[in-house]
Amino acid sequence: MKKNCIYAIVLLWIGALAVQAQNEERRLSFDNLYRYSKDAQQVKDDKKEKAIKTFRNQYATVPYRAYDLTKIKISVPEILAFLNDDGTFTDWTGREKKVIEGKDAQEMGLFITDAMNRLWKLSEEFRNDRMGVSLDKDVFRKLQKSILYYGNLEVSRSNKVNRFHASCFAIPTAAVNIYYCFLKQMDAVENGKTKDQQLVDMCEMLKALALQSWTQPLRNDETDKNVVQIERFRNHVWWVGGNALAYRPLLPVAMMYRSIPMVDLLVQVAQGGISYTSQNTYNTAFWTEGCTADGAGWGHGMQCLVWGYPIDGGINALNILGALKNSPWDKKLTDENIETLLNFIRGSNWYYYKGNITPYIDRFTARYTPAKVDIRTLAIVDKLLKDWSDSFTPVQKNELRCFLHDARKRLISMNGYSDGMYNGTRWFFNNDDLIKKNDRYHMIVNMASVRCDGLESAVAAADEYNFYPADGMTLFQKSGNEYRKAIGAWDITMTPGVTAREGAEKLIPVTNWRGYCSKHNYAAASTNGGENAVAGYIFEKMDATDKIESERKKNIPLKNEILYGVKAYKSYFMLKDYMVALGAGITNLTPQTQGTIRTTIDQPEKESEVVVWSNGKILPVGAGMQSFPKDGTSFWVVQKGKFAYSILPQYTKNASFICETLKTDWVKRNSANKSIKDLPSQVDILRLWIDHTQNPVNDTYGYVVYAGDGMPEAELPFEVLRNDTLVQAVKSKDGKVIEAVFYQSGEVLDKGDVRLEVSAPCTVLIEDINGKITISVTDAAMNAGLKEIVLQWNGRHIPVAMPQGAFCGKPANITL
Repeated sequence: MKKNCIYAIVLLWIGALAVQAQNEERRLSFDNLYRYSKDAQQVKDDKKEKAIKTFRNQYATVPYRAYDLTKIKISVPEILAFLNDDGTFTDWTGREKKVIEGKDAQEMGLFITDAMNRLWKLSEEFRNDRMGVSLDKDVFRKLQKSILYYGNLEVSRSNKVNRFHASCFAIPTAAVNIYYCFLKQMDAVENGKTKDQQLVDMCEMLKALALQSWTQPLRNDETDKNVVQIERFRNHVWWVGGNALAYRPLLPVAMMYRSIPMVDLLVQVAQGGISYTSQNTYNTAFWTEGCTADGAGWGHGMQCLVWGYPIDGGINALNILGALKNSPWDKKLTDENIETLLNFIRGSNWYYYKGNITPYIDRFTARYTPAKVDIRTLAIVDKLLKDWSDSFTPVQKNELRCFLHDARKRLISMNGYSDGMYNGTRWFFNNDDLIKKNDRYHMIVNMASVRCDGLESAVAAADEYNFYPADGMTLFQKSGNEYRKAIGAWDITMTPGVTAREGAEKLIPVTNWRGYCSKHNYAAASTNGGENAVAGYIFEKMDATDKIESERKKNIPLKNEILYGVKAYKSYFMLKDYMVALGAGITNLTPQTQGTIRTTIDQPEKESEVVVWSNGKILPVGAGMQSFPKDGTSFWVVQKGKFAYSILPQYTKNASFICETLKTDWVKRNSANKSIKDLPSQVDILRLWIDHTQNPVNDTYGYVVYAGDGMPEAELPFEVLRNDTLVQAVKSKDGKVIEAVFYQSGEVLDKGDVRLEVSAPCTVLIEDINGKITISVTDAAMNAGLKEIVLQWNGRHIPVAMPQGAFCGKPANITL
């Protein structure tokens, strides 16, 4: 009795709220229901109407996103035991009161999601008469009341907050599945063949809830007035890529409404979404996120998220088009669709090595997952070969089959394809990433510019300390999992390759959906796809949300102040099995901030013996921190079977290394690790770094990483031509490779037999390959108006046309 009184009070309170402030939201939901139902009835087409009936019967037989049912852990008998006569759940009295009184929008969404998922699971027992439609009229009536009760809570929620995730993904998915579980009853309602008002109300509530996949969150723009238009699915983070097509039950809802206009539009969106965007086509591309012209992808802004939103958006676009095959909406893949898919499949391969996802290309790196996994584009390739084979030429189909064969082995070799497609070096110009990949090793330099965002982090929902991945993070791999265990113990202010201020213990995790970037419009790499490449960027950290005027004021005062105030000019030179890293202009712009500035060379797991290779001798490494010699002595720190590290003492004043065993803190890195058993409590780590002191001004550094087999050569096979804030350059000892980074035009590189000048800031790679001179030039500012860069090289005048449009920023390659 007491329990029923509590519910009565809650119901009365909810009713009062609905009558007052939230009446507007409820009215909007049902206005939308009636409006889009009426709009659907205005368009007639016999063939499409017949196809819709077929689809409805299919959805009545097979649940949509059935795998979500496995996540609902409560059993059907338990659901029935808790389901009260008035439709509420008796085990949630305290939780419901707390959620309603707390007025927390996210908690309310999760609460209603849990309720609707219970009702979905119970409804599945009715599907296909497994319990008989007339199974138990009392249960069916209580189910209807529950749908109306929790549905009313949902449609009455305020739209003054963004109703994301629960309102547009989870709750509509549950609602549309419940609808199809009772399709016979729903048909009876819609055909006017029942006088059961509660059944009518249930049908309308389910349709109102399901329609939220099209209406929520409100965009507060013109598209809210008509969601069935192409602009609804463009130019907004909630309505592009995976957020548009992957997680919303759009097609089942369109069939629920028998809406030909909705299905027509989904075909347009799915086909248009399989296209690419870039910085210079951002305002004209179909989607502002998704696949990028360089072969990678963007999500939640211009951040490199290869594995999430581009794949989710692309594969679900194919799912929608595939579901509509052999129907009146049947479409073939266009040339743009094919070009985008092939480019993305090739590009994804560079972020995957020997069964391992490259660290920090999504927000789940710190979730402990040491086991090898399939590359996620395997699913796209498999689908293309099964469902869309007739869209590809014999050569393209053979490439897809080769990829499928290699991907299933988790070793993507793709032998026989040209340099830069699957192996060699590649510059991802939309994402500031230079990658080198071959069957022996993998390198990635994740640079930064104002053109790209960083990597998102989310407190209690994903990685919580993604402060440095796009600050010039430089990773070296031979097995592909050199960092998987080490990350749990990392001093994150010593992320490999990054120049940053110490003080990891001062950092407080934040939710940042855009991550961090550099203030400067400078990042470039030049390569023709072979084993040599050059890259450079200007680093000065900023919160990427500060690029948006309306968001900037929210970041004042700065959180985690130690992140900011360091400036550096950083460059990378890949010459065969060597990578040379140079730094110049390293300055503490906020000397009042405590903490030494350091450049970390590497911080991998120590998996094998670490020794010193010096003057032809292998020497043991002692305990504790040790220093690199400053006298020019040949001195390499070598982890056997992995990589060797040395410094260039003319540019590096103070460098150290240490082998140590550190405690891990996986749960601190990502709260999802709480559920993982047997997390490693400690890990052996090799750490190498350069100390710039607390207040460096125009400091420099230089270090070398050797990736080849055995020990490095006794004499370095290259020489540094220059290392300052105007030019950084390296030349091979045999003179066949020249690599340079020019930070401004008009500056002359004049050293020995090399005299080189450029007409615009750029990176330059000059190679003598079998007697032929090849030149690669990349515009570092991605200047859409720049038609050519002119080189003056040893008396030769060499104009190089720059790529235009979506491919602005891509290396331009010529052969003399």
